Amino acid sequence: MNAIHRIFRNGVAIERVDLLRATINEAHEMFGNLIDDISDYNKIIVDLGSCEYIDSTFFGALVNAYRKIREKNGTIVLLLNNSFLFKSFIYREISSVFKVYHSMQDALKVLNKPVKKVVGNGDKNSNQRKEPAKIVQIHLQLNTE
Repeated sequence: MNAIHRIFRNGVAIERVDLLRATINEAHEMFGNLIDDISDYNKIIVDLGSCEYIDSTFFGALVNAYRKIREKNGTIVLLLNNSFLFKSFIYREISSVFKVYHSMQDALKVLNKPVKKVVGNGDKNSNQRKEPAKIVQIHLQLNTE
């Protein structure tokens, strides 16, 4: 029985992990699925709602896939349940890399939101932009006497 299920909905790939413990045993399969998804999709949800534990190897697979999709200006978001938040010390590290949602509806709503394009010359804040930082060279002469 396969514990990772792939679903495609409204231009979003969804990887649902039906395991209590996502470990090194599933990390390779997860990474392979994500790499396949990245070739066709730039928005991916990894549903870890059934998981109560994620080991570092599985988390590493998610991070490596995230790096690959960022090269294509895409994103991977995670869906976690509330019990995971209370039981896991790794949540802080996960939420520093990924956007985390607690319901599929919230994740899909955010991912399917149209992206606003920024207009350079015509927008109202264009005159408030700061100049880029300038590099200043300072020459120091040390007295060695």
